[in-house]
Amino acid sequence: MNKTPWRLNPTEYRKLQRKIRNTDGCWEWQGPTTPNGYGKARKRSGAREQMTHRIMWEHHNDQEVPDKLQLDHLCRNRRCCNPEHLEPVTGSENTKRQDHRERRKTHCPKGHEYTQENTRVSKQGKRNCRTCDRERKRDISVTSAAGVEPSGIEPESNSGPQADFTTV
Repeated sequence: MNKTPWRLNPTEYRKLQRKIRNTDGCWEWQGPTTPNGYGKARKRSGAREQMTHRIMWEHHNDQEVPDKLQLDHLCRNRRCCNPEHLEPVTGSENTKRQDHRERRKTHCPKGHEYTQENTRVSKQGKRNCRTCDRERKRDISVTSAAGVEPSGIEPESNSGPQADFTTV
C-alpha cells in the first residue's frame, strides 16, 4: 500500500502537467473544471476526482492539506495549481480574503454612499442603505394613508361581479 497517497508517480505527474499552461507565474489548468471554476482531475485511473490545486499542493509539499484547512489561491485565479500561489488557511480566513463584487461597491443602487452611518448590515452580511430604507418606509406610509397599494395598484374591492354557485 502507498504510504504517501498524495505523492504522484512520474507518469501521473506528467499526465497532469500536459494540461497545465504557465501564464504569468500561474500554472493554469486547461482540463475539466467544477461549476465554480476550479480545476478537477483524477490522480490515477479509477480514482475519485479531486481539485487540481489540492493534488499539486500535496505533491509538491509532500503532505496532505492539514485537517480543517483549505487552500487559498493567493493569486485569485481558481484554475491556478501552482503550489507557491496556495496557502493553507481556515475556512473563515479564506472567506474573509475573498473578493466579493458587493464589497467593492461604494454606493447603493440609488446612488447613496455606503458610510458607517448610512449602512445597516443584515445577519447574512448583506449591506442595506439606511436612506433607501427611510424613503421606502415613507412611501409606504404615504400610499397606505391614501388607500393606494405601495406598488401603485388600487386595492381590490369586493363590489365587482361575483360568481353564483347556487344550484337550481
